[in-house]
Amino acid sequence: MKVRPFILLILIIILSSFFRFYLIRDFPLGLYPDEAMNGNNALEALTTGKFKVFYPENNGREGLFINLQAVSLKIFGNEPWALRIVSAVFGILTILGIYLLTKELFKKGAVALLAAFFLATSFWHINFSRIGFRAILLPFFATFGLYFLLKGLREGKTTSLVWAGVFTGLGFHTYLAFRFMPFVLAIPLLWYLWQWWKGRMGKCIPCAVALFILVILVVTLPIGFYFFQNPQDFIGRSGQVSVFSADSPLKEFIKSNLLTAGMFFIRGDCNWRHNLACQPELNLLVAIFFVIGFAFAIRYAKHSVFNLTLLGWFVFMTLPSTLTREGLPHALRSIGLIPPVMIFSAVGAYWMSQKILGFFEKQKTKWPKYLGQLERIQKELILLFMLILLLIPLTTYRDYFLRWASNPNTYSSFSTDLFNLGKFLNGLPPDTKKYVVVNLSGTDIRGIPAPAQTIMFATDTFREDARLQKNVVYLTRGNWLNNLRVLPGQKILVAFLDGNDRQLIHAVEQRFPDLKVKVPGDFVVLQN
Repeated sequence: MKVRPFILLILIIILSSFFRFYLIRDFPLGLYPDEAMNGNNALEALTTGKFKVFYPENNGREGLFINLQAVSLKIFGNEPWALRIVSAVFGILTILGIYLLTKELFKKGAVALLAAFFLATSFWHINFSRIGFRAILLPFFATFGLYFLLKGLREGKTTSLVWAGVFTGLGFHTYLAFRFMPFVLAIPLLWYLWQWWKGRMGKCIPCAVALFILVILVVTLPIGFYFFQNPQDFIGRSGQVSVFSADSPLKEFIKSNLLTAGMFFIRGDCNWRHNLACQPELNLLVAIFFVIGFAFAIRYAKHSVFNLTLLGWFVFMTLPSTLTREGLPHALRSIGLIPPVMIFSAVGAYWMSQKILGFFEKQKTKWPKYLGQLERIQKELILLFMLILLLIPLTTYRDYFLRWASNPNTYSSFSTDLFNLGKFLNGLPPDTKKYVVVNLSGTDIRGIPAPAQTIMFATDTFREDARLQKNVVYLTRGNWLNNLRVLPGQKILVAFLDGNDRQLIHAVEQRFPDLKVKVPGDFVVLQN
């Protein structure tokens, strides 16, 4: 009996590894500029040896994930999948974390296995486990931080409390939304302190809390010191999209809550980088289990600090999304909801299975002469329940690899044409003068709009010295006229990020008639 749960957990981890590693070299296609920006910062850090706790460009990003990506690039080379494999690894490790946490919460291996299974097969989590966004670290550090905290408070072990502080402290080095986790962690901390105050705890709970907070302070000291020196980076872009910047903040907040609640059942994120065709974030079966588990937690919240903690986790982790008013519902900003949602779903699935089993046990007592038939029906229903659960990974496989991965919307959402252009430019001889006209808008990064980051990563020309070495010049739509030069006898190529900008392309043709339009792929260049 002790071996079986372990074997099932291993199988679930293998399943999760399949979903996160299978064809990761190929899907997603292309490389979104935000991913490329991480990669360019990582490549620059490898070259200069200057690894940062916070990278302020592109609206600011905590540095832990980028620095880990730098290690991956060092090992695997300058490839998109080398950026994304870091996400995949942490996505898989989170499966173990949610198993340990759920078992700590409910002391039932079956509930923990269900939670791990639902997370392993979640399109929502799988998708972000295959994209180079730092947000994937949030579920990992939140799950392990809470697990070790609950374990440390229960056992009174210093080691667990130190690990809880380490994981929680590192969480502040991941993603803006993690800043809401202290409110979640405060629930069990205050409950244990209250129990100690009432004399119901033999352990020194204040000592445990003090150790936990001390470790957090030590681990967060580098990024805390950075924000002390650069307070403008602490808020970043969140202030621009906050509901409080709207004319009617209350109205916007109510609207964002309704949209966020609806994303589980009715209409999910419509951004193709985040989701498939606005479909709900939860599989229909998982959504049903989630409602049951959520209702169960509400009903027993006053009797269990663990149910109260889960509810608090859910409520506080909706805020990164509901306090904003852009792109709602927003699966990425809501990524901190994934662990509690999967645990609620596991509780609901376990509760339903126990109700069915309990019903048959009563019928066996009531109708002993039909014992054989009832046991057969009971076994068949258990088998049917397991087969229905197996539909979840099959549906996820279909949705991700057959419907989403090769969809034209996904192709464009990950700037595949720009990445293809970058690879084309990287294959040209060094003596060819390569002008890249960035005729797409975006956040200004060192004087160049953000979409150029994809080209820069593919060609490794983020740094000025690399551009000189590879003979690449980046121009904007506004300054190309004064900076584009065609010398006699020189091989010239002019690439356009937006190949549909016919007016600009025609203007360059008129000024330099020796340059002819070519379409080597899903992009447009002028070449002599």
